[in-house]
Amino acid sequence: LKRTTAFIAQPDGNFAVTLDATAFYPEGGGQPADRGALGGARVLDVHEKDGVVVHTVTAPLHVGEVVQGDVDGRRRLDHMQQHTGEHIVCGIVHRLYGYENVGFHLGGDDTTFDFDGPLTKAQLDEVETLANSTVQQNLPVRGFYPSAGELETLDYRSKKEIDGDIRIVEIEGVDRCACCAPHVARTGEIGLIKFTDSMAYKGGIRIHMLCGMRALRDYAVKQKNLELIAAELSCKPTNAAQFFKKFTADSRKWSSAESYYTIF
Repeated sequence: LKRTTAFIAQPDGNFAVTLDATAFYPEGGGQPADRGALGGARVLDVHEKDGVVVHTVTAPLHVGEVVQGDVDGRRRLDHMQQHTGEHIVCGIVHRLYGYENVGFHLGGDDTTFDFDGPLTKAQLDEVETLANSTVQQNLPVRGFYPSAGELETLDYRSKKEIDGDIRIVEIEGVDRCACCAPHVARTGEIGLIKFTDSMAYKGGIRIHMLCGMRALRDYAVKQKNLELIAAELSCKPTNAAQFFKKFTADSRKWSSAESYYTIF
C-alpha cells in the first residue's frame, strides 16, 4: 500500500502518477518497465524522470490516496530470467575472452547483446553449455550496495560511468556487475538459456538469446516444424537433416538429367 503524491492528466486520456514509494521497475538499463495495477487503474508504463518514478495509468487517483500496487508477476519473472541469463553469459565471456558487453536490449521476442570481440560457433557452444551449468547449480544471485571503500576493492563490470550509490549484482564465481534491474533470487529460476542466432557486429558479435519459458516456447515451435518435415520425408525427426540433404542432392541429379535429355 503506497500513498499517491501527484497525478497529471495526459493528452492521450491516461494519467501520470507518482507515489511515496513503489515496487514497479521503471524502464532502464535495457530492461522494459513493469506492468500491473494501482488501485483500480491499469499501469501501462513506468519510467524515471529527474529521479522520480512516474507511472502511466488508465484512471485518475487522488493525491493522498493510499493505493495497492500489483505488479504483473509473470512479466516480471520473464524479464528477470532474461536479464539474469544475460549476466551469466556476459560474465562467462568476460572471464574466458576478456570481452566487454557493449550493448543490451531485452525485447518482447528475444534478448540481444553485443560483445566487442568475435566468437566462433564452437566458442558460443561452450559458453552456452557453461551458462546452463550455472543455471543447474542454482547459485544465489545477490544484489547489494557496497560502501565507497568496499567498491574500490571490487572487480566488477560496468558499461558506463555511474554517479552516486552503485548497486552490484553478484553471482559468485560467475559475474559481478553494476546493475539497477531486478533479477531472480537463484540461477535455477532461469530454467534454460538458449542462443538462437548470432552475427558479426561492429567488429564483435551480436547474440540472440532466450531464457526460461521463452526458450521452451521456441523449442516447441521448432519441434513441431521438425516433425512436419520428418513426416514429409518419411523419417524420424532426429534424421530429418540427413534425409533432407539426400533429398536435395537427388533432386539436383534429376534436374541435371532432365536438362541433358531436353538438350539431346
